[in-house]
Amino acid sequence: MTDPARFPFQVEPGPRPPAEYRELLAAGTPHPVLLSSGRQALLITRYDDVTTVLGDDRFSRAGYAALARPLLARDTDSLPLITADAPHHTRRRRSVLPAFTARRVRRLLPRLQELADHLLDELTAGAGSGVAELVDGYTVPFPLRVVCEVLGVPVADSATLRREVDILMSTSGHGTEEVAAAQARTDDYFAGLVAVKRRAAERGEPADDVLTQLVTRSGEAPGQRLSHQEVLALGSGMLMAGYETTGNFFAMCLVRLLGQPGLAARLRADPGLIPGAVEEMLRFTSLNNTGGVPHLVTRDTVLGGCPVRAGQVVVPITDAANRDPARFEDPDTFDPDRPDVAAHLAFGHGRHLCLGAELARAELRIGIASLLRRFPVLELDVKEDELDWRRTMFINGVWKLPVRWAVRTEHPA
Repeated sequence: MTDPARFPFQVEPGPRPPAEYRELLAAGTPHPVLLSSGRQALLITRYDDVTTVLGDDRFSRAGYAALARPLLARDTDSLPLITADAPHHTRRRRSVLPAFTARRVRRLLPRLQELADHLLDELTAGAGSGVAELVDGYTVPFPLRVVCEVLGVPVADSATLRREVDILMSTSGHGTEEVAAAQARTDDYFAGLVAVKRRAAERGEPADDVLTQLVTRSGEAPGQRLSHQEVLALGSGMLMAGYETTGNFFAMCLVRLLGQPGLAARLRADPGLIPGAVEEMLRFTSLNNTGGVPHLVTRDTVLGGCPVRAGQVVVPITDAANRDPARFEDPDTFDPDRPDVAAHLAFGHGRHLCLGAELARAELRIGIASLLRRFPVLELDVKEDELDWRRTMFINGVWKLPVRWAVRTEHPA
């Protein structure tokens, strides 16, 4: 009998998911693998089965976290939403959800546009043409500044925090001791910042930001209040999730646009097409280098027509589900006009749907529209196969995105 394959699978540099996902989708049944934790698991790839695992309490993230270390080399307490189930997950999520509603995001739109324009002004510095590096100059700083403002983190501290996040979000680029040290420094930073927010509120000068709201919550039953450690973990977790995923996905969107000048020209001519194109990029692009979050099966059930027993571990693979031909017609073709694209699972599903999905969508739409509007000429400054992909990180992307650009020299009256 053949031993289970090791998972995550080896993948080639680029935005596409591992080739094995297509084979597993064709089979349709759960596939046995050996996780890096040493646990055996079943990969779940079909769209309907993935949504079942993500949305049903028969599958427990906390149950797996109690058995083995999480996907990232960090302690479970530092991942208050990723590795939690109800009721703890529900209580924590409810505490921060008001800051990321569609209504709150609409109020932020003018500020998002202002920040995008400011960063592009810095890139061009008044020149008519030149070269630039977009990851450090635009795709990461844009969502990083946004989430700092939303949380109440001083933007002046963002560069230091980004260096810590690069360690914390590493899968193999940093050792366990380095990760633990970065976690301790991040916890210390947020403990100090939370103390500052609390003292300001006690003086009657509360800031209008998420961290202040978390430390001044009142009128709740004792069992519903957040602990000090939960506030710290939510603060650092929202910072990471608020820019690391969006910033790197943004860069991958631009790689696709730079590789398809016809698509870029079409979106310049009709910016109303950008939201649909962004959704198709979300569906088409493989963002998670580690595959998915393991869940412990709590009750006997059936997935993919096969019995799955309580006590087994399953891993739902959203990148595979987004290529399921039973859900998306011709799924391996990038189609910016795809009618059913909003059903993709790039932001997760059910109780683990990404908190910041609406904010991320707004940042991507504004970020892409602003860049295309500013630069009628925008090209890669290296060959696409020379890009350095983030294979040692939890989130896929490129480390650098060098481009050549030119702005309009004449403006319409």
